[in-house]
Amino acid sequence: MNEDQPASHDLPEDDQPRSWKAALPMILAGALVVVLLAWVLIAALVNPPEERLSDSAQVQHTVNDMYSAMGTLNYDQYVGSFCQADVDAADFPKSVQFAEQNRAENEDKGKIVVPNMDVEVTGDSATVKAHWNRENTADDEQTTSLRLIRENGEWKVCNR
Repeated sequence: MNEDQPASHDLPEDDQPRSWKAALPMILAGALVVVLLAWVLIAALVNPPEERLSDSAQVQHTVNDMYSAMGTLNYDQYVGSFCQADVDAADFPKSVQFAEQNRAENEDKGKIVVPNMDVEVTGDSATVKAHWNRENTADDEQTTSLRLIRENGEWKVCNR
């Protein structure tokens, strides 16, 4: 044995190889994190966020989508906010008409802002009084009454 090298039993305790028992707290913590992540993912898959919203909140989202579509000139989003009976009606705006009308209003008065809504849900129908104004005309608040129905599991504006 070389005298410059200490014998293994002469090594300080910190230099000794660690056993798996020393890693046990980290292993348990890692397992707990994995279990919690799995629980969150399973909960999200079984009960998606859109299904956790109350009917009133879902109705408000639909109305917000309708007004947002008018501000961003998103015709597909606008159409998606309405029931099929409204979309099929002869007087429902076509994409060009929708864009022209809303572009002019947005440029002249600003986008629509909806500070609040009064929502009343009864079964598969709802009524909403949307209080809104244009960005550049905050003092000119408008109130629009809308009727919504649940169509194929989703709330849609349906004035027919």
